[in-house]
Amino acid sequence: MTDAETEAPKTIDEFVARLEQAELQSHAEGLVALARPSIRLHSEREDEAEMAIGASRLGGKPDVPADFEWPVYDNLPQSFIGQINLADTASLDVDGVLPSEGLLSFFYDSDQRVWGFDPAEDGAWMVTYSPPGTELVRLEPPEGMPEEGVFNAMRLRNEAELTFAPWESFDVEQLGLGWEAQLKYGEAMGANGRGPSHRFLGHPDPVQGDMQLKCQLVRHGLYCGGINEDPRVSELQSGAADWRLLLQIDSDDLAGMMWGDVGMIYYWITADSLLQRRWNEVRLILQCG
Repeated sequence: MTDAETEAPKTIDEFVARLEQAELQSHAEGLVALARPSIRLHSEREDEAEMAIGASRLGGKPDVPADFEWPVYDNLPQSFIGQINLADTASLDVDGVLPSEGLLSFFYDSDQRVWGFDPAEDGAWMVTYSPPGTELVRLEPPEGMPEEGVFNAMRLRNEAELTFAPWESFDVEQLGLGWEAQLKYGEAMGANGRGPSHRFLGHPDPVQGDMQLKCQLVRHGLYCGGINEDPRVSELQSGAADWRLLLQIDSDDLAGMMWGDVGMIYYWITADSLLQRRWNEVRLILQCG
């Protein structure tokens, strides 16, 4: 591959050309139909004192309602991961799946003990929504927060980005390509290598394979830390298609974020939960190499 071909395609035309080069043109229609718009979040170090209350950012201190109760998991305060001002992303939310205003805030286990495959670990993350007009205050981390659980404040800049289904995903498996064709698809797709890959909506950049089915099974009480032979797996499997990426946060040296061994954390939500704004139904998965 050329240098350009080692990166993920950026347009439908580039994507189709890549499929033709891999002799996968017979699957092009199905794969193109899986394309999803995404909002790439570029992180840039900035003095937190210079950031407006309610501005989109990673790390630092959260801007929250005055009566906010900091989430705790297993006796430790959770880490504040970041917040997205939805007014800033509304013009890039081409499918209109998110509120056009308000603030979404994300938290996660400050000790990184939770990977998302055990139903018993529910409560190790939180997503909250502050409607427009909410009076916000910048809150200091509570006592007991581990030093490594506090991240550097990073301003976020938004960019529209088209994403295509990962080769090792439930969506692609349902097209019936077969394992050899899926491998060829993965090789043809390349990787998104432009710095930390933080993104809002769209398809994820997986480190360790499919997450949709895992979210579906764990949501229904099934442990997914190994091979699961529970008879309910086949009954629940079709519901995996309902899961959508909400937010992906990459390891980011400048932010002081390291997820496992240079991994990522992913917040997932079903299409219906997103439509109904049930943020308490979000699931989190950590993957690393």
